[in-house]
Amino acid sequence: MKKYIFKICLVVVIALITWGAFIVFKPEPKSIGDLIESYENPGMKIKIRSPFSGTVLVAKNGRIIFEEAYGDANIATKTANTIDTKFGIGSVTKQFTAMLVMQLVEKNKMQLEDTIGKYLPYLPSEKASHITIHQLLSNTSGLPHYNGLESIGMSLNKFASTQYTPKALAKLIGKTHLIHKPGTTYVYSSLGYHLLGVILEEVSGKSYTKLLEEQIIEPLGLKNTGFETNAYISNELAKGYRYDEVYGWDWWFNSKHGGQTKSVSFRDQSTAYSAGGIHSTAKDLFIWSEAIKSNALLGPEMTQRMLTPNKQGYCYGWIRNWDDIIEKNTKVRLYGHGGALFGNSAFIALYDDETTIIYLSNRSNLKAEEILHQVHLRANNLKDKFKLKGYPNRSSYVKFKEAGGMVVLQDYFNRLSKYSGYTVNPSNSTMRGVMKIHLEAGEIEVADSLKTVFFSSYNPDERTLNEFGYDFLYSETPNYALEFFIENTVRFPNSSNAWDSLGEAYVTYEDYENGIACYKKAVELGEKVAHRSLILYNENLKNARDKHY
Repeated sequence: MKKYIFKICLVVVIALITWGAFIVFKPEPKSIGDLIESYENPGMKIKIRSPFSGTVLVAKNGRIIFEEAYGDANIATKTANTIDTKFGIGSVTKQFTAMLVMQLVEKNKMQLEDTIGKYLPYLPSEKASHITIHQLLSNTSGLPHYNGLESIGMSLNKFASTQYTPKALAKLIGKTHLIHKPGTTYVYSSLGYHLLGVILEEVSGKSYTKLLEEQIIEPLGLKNTGFETNAYISNELAKGYRYDEVYGWDWWFNSKHGGQTKSVSFRDQSTAYSAGGIHSTAKDLFIWSEAIKSNALLGPEMTQRMLTPNKQGYCYGWIRNWDDIIEKNTKVRLYGHGGALFGNSAFIALYDDETTIIYLSNRSNLKAEEILHQVHLRANNLKDKFKLKGYPNRSSYVKFKEAGGMVVLQDYFNRLSKYSGYTVNPSNSTMRGVMKIHLEAGEIEVADSLKTVFFSSYNPDERTLNEFGYDFLYSETPNYALEFFIENTVRFPNSSNAWDSLGEAYVTYEDYENGIACYKKAVELGEKVAHRSLILYNENLKNARDKHY
């Protein structure tokens, strides 16, 4: 019996080694078609986070050179995607919203310098009197992204499942807290683009749907693009899915090539709206991209203004030289924008070398930079040899120092910034990792200097500061966590969650008096907005008191 079990195990091990060798030594796909087919194969999922399902269109000099569909539009009914399948395009919607705004500006019906109170006088004065149309378009309004709703007690799930009128949506956004002074800092904010949709309706006297049809869809002859109802989205679009990698028992018995494809919850269209609610096809988006380049919808002067980079390379609905792409190929320059929406991913990229790449997918969280980079190489018969080099090893303090340390790291990002055309800083995870290895090596002054730079130059949001705090709280250097939690309450004093987290840190350090004070503050703020976590805040306060007294 033991010999039999041993033979079975040996066969399994040999099979796994053979399969692994096949994956490792399998030749690189040569054509665009071969590439996407390799992404469709779950065995290659690690390169783009999920097996690919959707449509891809590639053009050179205005001529389509590749278009193909992959995977299923509906797994349950086994309906295959076709090149004409409609997908939610998520934040690619912002391009259309920006165009509609610029068309009204061109007609002198509104001005970029107008404050939003001119059109939405019911908003609080801190927003109505200080935020401009330009700031909404360029993501410099000081408004948060969707996570800003959580600080006023609105869970993202509740928001996504609630139906709003445009005015009710604007009033909800009006309750959120500014995270920066308007005009000073770039922070990607879909809430800002929601307000643009409401303003468009106020100025034009038409619904967003009608304005989109009259000003863009009909003039371009788009057949499969629009902003439609929940019923239309449910019945006419590819179903959205997410792909989760699994391990252990599930990997062996409940997965397909190491993962599970799952349906996602439905998001009410009124919450996607002018920031992410449009649907389209790859062909329609190609027509749209050509219209942008030929000034078919907007005069040259206003088109140039729309495509002028502002802070962090963000134009109006477009990004100039996304650094994740430039990092992979320092020779390219491009305009682009991606979108992600409850089981959907999308991207449209217009390269300066006249390459256009569009993909739409009914899988969430695809690795856009990898797809675009690899497709661009094959569309232009290029070798993959222009990746930015010199990123130092950060796996340990010793290896980091051997690679040149902070000097080399800063030089890397200085070069990336030069290529991109705007300042690119190391990612949050990189900063956190570099702080950690210096703390573990006893280099406290260096870690402190990095923390100071992070606070002053990164303008971290509430969620990021909390993530840093908890990461350090349960690391080998827990005492370093406190300053991140404190900084969070300084920057976001009206956030009950920030105070609750600071309270948890103090209680972890057995500083019960400060912990109780913070928990009291969390409860006080939570009661003002009927926060969804109010019960938890009260429980934390009670537990801290029980431990202290």
